[in-house]
Amino acid sequence: IAFTPDGKHVFVTCETNGDIFSIDSATFKVVGHFHVPPRPRNIAFLPDGSRAFVPSESSGQLNLVDPVTCKLLKTAQLPTGSRPMALLTDPSGKKLYVSTGRGGTVLVIDALTLSPTNTIHVGKRPWGLAISPDGHRLFVANGPTNDISVIETSSEKEIARIKAGKSPWGVTVVTVPTQAATGL
Repeated sequence: IAFTPDGKHVFVTCETNGDIFSIDSATFKVVGHFHVPPRPRNIAFLPDGSRAFVPSESSGQLNLVDPVTCKLLKTAQLPTGSRPMALLTDPSGKKLYVSTGRGGTVLVIDALTLSPTNTIHVGKRPWGLAISPDGHRLFVANGPTNDISVIETSSEKEIARIKAGKSPWGVTVVTVPTQAATGL
């Protein structure tokens, strides 16, 4: 599930049939429904909420959606071997990052054209993604290699791997105020 940037709607992806539902977050009523190819794993929005992106794992595709009208606008085929799992937009809304699962990479996609601009090799079966608030670092959960890849977004290169226990599938970035910032 994912909330729109304004928090007014929550979108729920249903893997089996490719159903996506939009739910009003105040009334909890379904206000929209559409289909994409099977196994939509998540949904990401441009920062202004004007467009949404949904990966379809089984078909290796990326779907562009109008979240207001709940209409599928475009479907783009990703490179051979891609099994898109997670995706997110960078803070500028110009780039999408897509983990490819068994493909072992993170794709950098132009958010306007849906064209891949780079492929970054990471650990085995990358799934979950998170980005630092400043957009300078992308973190990728690599299940079978039991680590998190750290990607520098300006160079689009993996710069480190952090051990992360057994089979991580997700990652979250949390910012903690420092003592100097809080005055403690």
